Amino acid sequence: MERARELIRPYFEKDGVIGIYLLGSVTRPYRDGLSDYDIEVVVEDAVYEATPDEERQVFFYKDGVEDGGRPVVDYEFYLVPWSDFVGLVESTHDLFHQPYQHAVVLHDPDGRIAPIVAKLAELPGDVRRDRMIVHYLEFLYRLGRARKTAVRADGSDPALNLRLLYGDALSALVKLLFLVNGSWASVKHWSEEELRLLGVPDDLLARTACLLGTPSPDDAKGLVEAVRAYLDGCGETFHRDMDGIQRWLFFTKEGKRAFERWGLR
Repeated sequence: MERARELIRPYFEKDGVIGIYLLGSVTRPYRDGLSDYDIEVVVEDAVYEATPDEERQVFFYKDGVEDGGRPVVDYEFYLVPWSDFVGLVESTHDLFHQPYQHAVVLHDPDGRIAPIVAKLAELPGDVRRDRMIVHYLEFLYRLGRARKTAVRADGSDPALNLRLLYGDALSALVKLLFLVNGSWASVKHWSEEELRLLGVPDDLLARTACLLGTPSPDDAKGLVEAVRAYLDGCGETFHRDMDGIQRWLFFTKEGKRAFERWGLR
């Protein structure tokens, strides 16, 4: 973090800077040589509006290092207006919450940044509960729909349809596993690493690989049973009342609102 603190020094004296924080894989144990410093600078709205577009996001590249013929980013500064920063608290996107669980506040002279970062990182209990039900049912329904799609094929190869359904099932399952462990879902390209850090067993993660192909009925059934056993082991009970959670999702205002808000998009 010492390098990050050195990088931000030019912003200390700039007008309208409220605070600065660091996001991204560089803050995580699995960071590697391709991890860049994602530095976000929160500024007063008027200052942001007066800043030219080319200065709102500035990239600095590593010297002499290329990946596939393209320069590799070393660090970047991204300006965020205060109103946008505060407004993220109401966002339904995991991207605007999970990274803040590991954000490093680098500069916060008036103490305005840290409380918002804490709110962004927090996973409210009602959101966790609602989303676990939504994603659990999505996981089951996509597997069921894939089974019907394969049966209806009648000799044709519905590969695209099946890939989409299995992909949705996997996405719903991954989100469920994060939520069970009290976390917003990670960005997709670090999901496996983050789930391992949360303690999700390797054997359960290995079972999810069946969704990367065309799972046999036994593979799909085994995965569902493993997920239910994991939920049991984590002390969850909602999945034991299928009639109740389906009625909640389809026939109550709260359930319909939760599906609209949190369902796969």
